[in-house]
Amino acid sequence: MDEPATLKRATRGLGFPLVVGALVIYFGYFAINGNHGLVNWIRLNHEIELKQAALDRIKAERLALEHRVRLLRPESVDPDLLEEQARARLGLSGPDEVVIMKDKR
Repeated sequence: MDEPATLKRATRGLGFPLVVGALVIYFGYFAINGNHGLVNWIRLNHEIELKQAALDRIKAERLALEHRVRLLRPESVDPDLLEEQARARLGLSGPDEVVIMKDKR
């Protein structure tokens, strides 16, 4: 028998399955490692969690600042906060208070 003819008959039906297998491997790889793949999706979800935590922290800081501003409004000045701000800006202290100097480094 002729070997090339036998080999040709044995591999006759392998063309389509090989092409389909190659396509499955190609698309499978990019489904995991591509720009819109699983690895990138996990990384983006992690970044979203970090940004959400930062946003929550900034919102809390903003609420605290808004509260302090509300206390300084002319129609409802908080006397303790007013005194604290005046002392800080003017450098005043009472006779029974101890002044602790900070180094401005």
